[in-house]
Amino acid sequence: MTKRSKTPNPTPTTHRVLCIPELLTMIFRFLSRESNAENARVCRRWSDIALDALWRVVDDPPRLFGLLAPLRKNAEEPHEYEFERTPDSNDWKRFDRYSTRVRHFTYQATHHPIHQSLFDAMARTRTRLDILPNMNTLSWNAPLSLSIMFMHRGVKHFVVVIPTDVEVAPFFQDIAARMPDLCHLDLRSRLPVRNIEENTCILLSCLTKLQKITFPRFYFTTRVTESLSRLDALGVVEFQYHDEQGVGSPEDVADFCPTLTEGAFPALWDFSLNVDFEDAALFVTAEYAPANLTMLYIDSEEIESPADVQALINAVADHCPHLKLLALVSQRNARTQSPPPSEDRCIDYGTLKPLLRCRNLTSLEIVHQFPLSLKQEDLERLAVAWRALEKLTLNNEPVHMTQSNLTLHALLPFAEHCRQLTHLGIFIDASHDIPTCPFPVHSTSLSLSTSKPTTGYTPFRSLHRLSMGVSIIKPHPAPTAPVALYLSQLLPLHCKLDCGITWNEDPATEVDPDAMEGGVGVMDVGIAEMIAERCEAWGEVAGVLPMLTQLRMEERGRMGVLEREVEDLRMRVGVVEGRAKVGVHVEDGCVTI
Repeated sequence: MTKRSKTPNPTPTTHRVLCIPELLTMIFRFLSRESNAENARVCRRWSDIALDALWRVVDDPPRLFGLLAPLRKNAEEPHEYEFERTPDSNDWKRFDRYSTRVRHFTYQATHHPIHQSLFDAMARTRTRLDILPNMNTLSWNAPLSLSIMFMHRGVKHFVVVIPTDVEVAPFFQDIAARMPDLCHLDLRSRLPVRNIEENTCILLSCLTKLQKITFPRFYFTTRVTESLSRLDALGVVEFQYHDEQGVGSPEDVADFCPTLTEGAFPALWDFSLNVDFEDAALFVTAEYAPANLTMLYIDSEEIESPADVQALINAVADHCPHLKLLALVSQRNARTQSPPPSEDRCIDYGTLKPLLRCRNLTSLEIVHQFPLSLKQEDLERLAVAWRALEKLTLNNEPVHMTQSNLTLHALLPFAEHCRQLTHLGIFIDASHDIPTCPFPVHSTSLSLSTSKPTTGYTPFRSLHRLSMGVSIIKPHPAPTAPVALYLSQLLPLHCKLDCGITWNEDPATEVDPDAMEGGVGVMDVGIAEMIAERCEAWGEVAGVLPMLTQLRMEERGRMGVLEREVEDLRMRVGVVEGRAKVGVHVEDGCVTI
């Protein structure tokens, strides 16, 4: 009789893997709140990890404060929450088990309104000064005074919306005193910066560890820039376009001429400005200007002339040797339809030529009112010089969109030379001169001659997005099949084709829902209808493109097999011909001399 082994079964591999805390933390961060609530009840080993993931980011304050004491709707303000009773020390002890896990706390009064009495009760009864002691990110869009009780030295990232009817001086003093180690300050407001410029400069001078500053547009005035230049750790100065960020007044940056001192901006590498190109060129070439810039974004409120564009490009090429990203955005006005521009108002190859000296460039964006005046040979030169490009936008959304010198052939130089390109935006005329095939796809002669096969241009290898903007294409019901067939031989299967505009940037302008499909702001009706027709046609191309591209890939696969077979036969013929030349003859399968 065989004895049964008493050795316990080994722990399954999956069980051992799910006992690794670091791995569980990564997994739980991708799960929903409900799933992590269940995970916290699985076992003690999972409980702490799941609770950390569950409370790491809090964007629903009533959910957190409800752990302190039961909540109810206020009698006078029924949409606002308040405590049913005053929290006591035992409540705070229980609350600490969860509050110490919070790393990012967000309060937007419009989404989750809380009555003033709740904050007052928390301030009176709390058992320690820091309510959320391990919080490092605080986002606040509510009365400013209520945020003070959540401030402490551990906060590194502060996002705050400044109302238009508040005195900011005391609040800015609290920021400097309570959160002196801030690394990222994100101020959002619709106030003109001139109303708070003095207090802003004082605040910036106190935040000596600041590494990143985010402002609304038109907030980087001369004085603000001078204050920022003295921060030793500041690496990123940026603005954002989204509505939540707000916007200032263009008048505040109309005269931009900061005086920089020795050692200004010692760590700055990413700089975004809302100034005209002439002032930007003077800033870049000024003594003590930042010398280590790798990203530069200039957005001008003027329709810049080619001369001013070239002057700025020359300044950048001469004084920013490490530049990797450059964006030059000129104002666009779509309210009126005017005659086609003359050649001297369009950016041409001569304007862009100084950029060829920027050998480290990996991202370039040019935005202008008028289409670029470039020819096919100009694109060849640019593509050869910018082989390392990863993103290129050549003004694919000009307001004047009736003609372009470029056709679908404009894609070929970038497909051949820019092998790392992932995003290409270009304005072309795809309404005519469409060849049935842009190149012979791995075409190979079936002759057994020893000559090499003829191969055309190579398709894009890394392209993920092709942005046609307002490129010209025959509107529906004209056939779009030739365009789709052409692109199917150039674009990878994963590449997304898109079109449309982004110039509806005037928040003061009323929106006409019938002017343009997709929510574009008021503009000349003729322009709106033209864009709508082109977007519909490009949408048809995008719809059939994946299927055609898949077919092309299969075609290339079959052609590749055929090429290899022919190459093998060619090599065999070459061997026989070589032996014949040295006197070796083949007769009936036998080699004779």
